[in-house]
Amino acid sequence: MNEYRWLRELGHEPRILFLRGHGTRGYEELLKGVDYRVLREGPGPLSPVLAAATKLFARDRGAESAVDLDLIAKVPEVAREERADYLVCHDQWAGLGCERARRELGIPYSVFIHERLSDYGVPVLGRVVSGWERRVLEGAARVLAVTEKVARSVEEKHGVRAEVNYPGMDPVGPDAPYSARRRVLLSVSFWDRGRRPEAYLDVARAMPEGYRLLMAGNWRIAGLKEEFLRRVRAEGLEDRVEVRDGIPEGELGSLYDSSLFLLRFGFGEYGLATSVIEAMQHGLPVIINGELGTSRLIEECGCGLVAGGVDPGKVAEFLSRVDESEYSRMQRSIAGMRAKYTWRRHAEMLLPRTGAG
Repeated sequence: MNEYRWLRELGHEPRILFLRGHGTRGYEELLKGVDYRVLREGPGPLSPVLAAATKLFARDRGAESAVDLDLIAKVPEVAREERADYLVCHDQWAGLGCERARRELGIPYSVFIHERLSDYGVPVLGRVVSGWERRVLEGAARVLAVTEKVARSVEEKHGVRAEVNYPGMDPVGPDAPYSARRRVLLSVSFWDRGRRPEAYLDVARAMPEGYRLLMAGNWRIAGLKEEFLRRVRAEGLEDRVEVRDGIPEGELGSLYDSSLFLLRFGFGEYGLATSVIEAMQHGLPVIINGELGTSRLIEECGCGLVAGGVDPGKVAEFLSRVDESEYSRMQRSIAGMRAKYTWRRHAEMLLPRTGAG
């Protein structure tokens, strides 16, 4: 949505195409005043087959994360109807539709890669899918990656150079100081088994008295939230762990403003963890591990703690020693990084270097 607004600011007439709507709560506020189109609400007749195929490549994903090839095939038709003269596709799968639109209609496109590209361990079909990826990347006017780690994976697999384009980190309001914040570690994600929510309980057990862990976001796999809550109760952590989902965007912003740190771990996750970027916008220092795609960025700016792994003892020691002065230093570092990575810069990089679009 920020891309949409800044592309308008730059003089373009963007329209967002959502392939599938599935009732995820919390986005209504963001879409106010946005020109968008949804191809289909909910699953279609091919969804079970496509979900099963997706699961061959991403076993920890739920059915709602299926790659909708039936809808992607309609991208050229939509592009013709909308009289599009440039396409920006967010991931290589959406890029299949954009690459087809380029061949059939001559419409150029940028492709934005959000996750690590790796060799697929699926016989025959893995080679076919890798070939699709290469075709999308080689046909793009511009290849972008969301972190250095993702960019490196694109080049290592396909020999295609990707430019790193971090989302904008423009501040959304005054940064609340250390003394005004609650002793809350906020963790925000789309939770699935690959995100390992149970790992956060190790930190909850170790963190100093007076702290709480707030797990926010939506749960991609049916039953996983209830499974997690049963474990919280079984370990007697109800007074230290809270789970909330379906949080409206405005309320989530208030949580970033009032919490003391963002806590986010990645496990082979080369992408951003969007919550890290949102934390920067709110002047909220972070605690992350080295596997997360933004770990290098946080290390370079000194905007929090980057642990080698899930290290509850190191996190607890860090929480115990941070004071108002150290917290202010981290927030100054965040301010410096926000001045560099703006939404204007991000939006300009989505388009060809000539600025056409």
